[in-house]
Amino acid sequence: MRSIRKLSTGAGMAVALCIGISQPVAAQTQDDGALAEVTVTAQRRSESLQRVPVAVSAFDTAAIDAHQVLTIRDVSNVVPNLWMETNTGLSSGSRAALRGVGEDESFFTSDPPVGIYVDDVYIPRQTGALFDLYDIERIEVLRGPQGTLYGRNTSAGAIKLVSVKPSQERRGMFELTGGDYGRFDARASISGGLTETLSGQLAVLSRQRDGYDRNLVNGARVNDQDIVSGRAALRFQPTAALDILLAYDQSRDRSTPGFATGVLLQPPGDLGPWNPREQYDGDTDVHTLRSDLVDPVNDLDQRGASLNIGWDIGAVALRSITAWRDLDNTIILDADGQDTCFGLALPCLHLFQDQTQDQFSQELQLQGKAFDGRLDYILGAYYFNESNWQRTENAILAPIGTNPYFDTSLDTDSIALFASATWAATDRLKLTAGLRWTEDSKEFASAVFDASGAAQQVCVSADRSEVYSAGACDAGSPAGAITDPLARRIDQSWSSVTPRAALDFQLTEDAMIYASVSKGFKSGAFDGRESSTALYTLQPIAPETTLSYEVGTKAEWLGRRLRTNLALFINEIDDLQGTGTNLATGTFTRFSVGDAETRGLELEVTAKPVEPLTITASLGLLDTKYTTINFDQMADCGPVGTGDTDLQLKFSPKVSSFLGASWRIPLPGLRGGLEIGGDWTHKSSYFHSSCNPVPSREDGYDLFNAQLAFETNDGRWRIAAAVRNLGDEDYSMGQFFIPGLGFDAIYFNPPRNWSLTARYTLH
Repeated sequence: MRSIRKLSTGAGMAVALCIGISQPVAAQTQDDGALAEVTVTAQRRSESLQRVPVAVSAFDTAAIDAHQVLTIRDVSNVVPNLWMETNTGLSSGSRAALRGVGEDESFFTSDPPVGIYVDDVYIPRQTGALFDLYDIERIEVLRGPQGTLYGRNTSAGAIKLVSVKPSQERRGMFELTGGDYGRFDARASISGGLTETLSGQLAVLSRQRDGYDRNLVNGARVNDQDIVSGRAALRFQPTAALDILLAYDQSRDRSTPGFATGVLLQPPGDLGPWNPREQYDGDTDVHTLRSDLVDPVNDLDQRGASLNIGWDIGAVALRSITAWRDLDNTIILDADGQDTCFGLALPCLHLFQDQTQDQFSQELQLQGKAFDGRLDYILGAYYFNESNWQRTENAILAPIGTNPYFDTSLDTDSIALFASATWAATDRLKLTAGLRWTEDSKEFASAVFDASGAAQQVCVSADRSEVYSAGACDAGSPAGAITDPLARRIDQSWSSVTPRAALDFQLTEDAMIYASVSKGFKSGAFDGRESSTALYTLQPIAPETTLSYEVGTKAEWLGRRLRTNLALFINEIDDLQGTGTNLATGTFTRFSVGDAETRGLELEVTAKPVEPLTITASLGLLDTKYTTINFDQMADCGPVGTGDTDLQLKFSPKVSSFLGASWRIPLPGLRGGLEIGGDWTHKSSYFHSSCNPVPSREDGYDLFNAQLAFETNDGRWRIAAAVRNLGDEDYSMGQFFIPGLGFDAIYFNPPRNWSLTARYTLH
């Protein structure tokens, strides 16, 4: 067996220039009982949430506590029309679909359409993007294409994480959490002035938990958690006009890879709906399983550094965002959820991946006002470079190390110029227009090798336009045929112009309406998992674009005790990229599946009807359909019984809703208050596969969480007892369904769990 030791890319030091320091989100309530103003930076400047003509969901630290948001995935419980789960088989991988547009392919040759940003630094890969929230000031979810201000790969929207910044104020936070399944978390941060002009901050996190599933083959706990992260920052403010922030972060994840529970294929014809009571291991507990993978591997290390600079020069501000990050990930996972295959002591499908990634970006901005403040503008330029390499082995009916494998690399250079301006035509009417030009250049290379390391060969025509057969040419090959390595190299560039126009009108001091049209661009791609003879003539995949029309209203009522934000939208998606699975062999294919349309409604409500009670609610309604299909639906989907049905986009529940409430009871004798809270998340049914086979359908779920917390009036002490998934609901977060190999492997959500947290804050 060949070595599967991770290849090191070397450690580098990253310098990132990030402009401007974001303003903090205001506290949830004000002294008069009204809801506080929420500040966001959705348009790359600090503005009131209620005055921004963009559909934005924003969460400050109080909301993060109240909704038990532990990772970036948890915001999907609260945000309408956002579906987000751990990437299939990856403990720290994220995949998201927003307004019906999403991506579940984690291979770096494809890009996600929901952009994730940490302090304005773009995170391009799903692997490692399921960030734990331990030093976060706020989260913003921008729904709809953000191609003008945020660029490529935000054709569905963007999720922004804004970290706490150092300041001269001395602050500290120490938190311990314990719970069932051996959970023990520790968080700590300290910040304050070092000199009159220099301040610093250090934050660390450790999350440890035994697995909530058990592998009956060896009795091991799987789907556990073992994460350690840290972040350090220095902030230099020599004058009121100059702000420089240097930050470095690093994380280490040694959790097991995702383990799936095998469910039995159901009648009729192995295509009936999956039944959690009929499992491969013979019991009815979805948190027990039988896997022949007794030595799983999931080593993830990532780090990055940033230097954030903002310089105000009179009427204009210069800002710069430079960033570097890298990532190493080695994983061996069991995709079939079984310890035999057709009764043989062999894996149906195991997967080995060894990936390295390195990125650098530079953004320059010029912001200012003109015409007596009536024009607010931003001009910018952006450069992004990324290098990826991965060795992949699909172990089908053979152990890891005895199968052919392929090495794939992708180098990307992207440049962009953008501009956006808002003109106050009157005291009530504003017009916004923006434009971005982007050019992506990608170099793709892939080659297939035998288990021994020898390059595989193919017999091709003399002009290399046609593949005759696998292996070297022989006497029976066509005249003029030549033998070539089974490899492919492609250099391809794409460019796009993504405009945005919006109009908003202030009806009253507390109510506005808006309308917008915007375009998003998701970069062209390649089928990085192709390893058959088709690799030799592989072609690039066209970019995916989204044109979105949106109207909305934002209003506050009853003395600002009630806030309602409503948006209606239509998305027209051209050349939707997708991944298909050969249901007989388990191999993957990547292509433009067609054109699609999504439309829907989103409502967010926050209310404080009486002083002790706060209510948060959201509702998302979504309808999706294909307007053009680029594949032969009868041939490709017919084997799973959907060759003639109307297909909907995967990961697109028609209804997503959230309802949360908290009641605060003052306890004067204890110099604090007791907060009783709970919430309910509902998602209706959705599919895990583009062909919408019945076995890939999740019928929807309802999750209930509860929390009881005591906090002192000065905010120094907080003690909270919490229960997540109170009803012990089981649902499918991800799935590998390949009837040709005889399995349906489902990745289930965590069971009911409880925790007790104690936090001390020094300020």
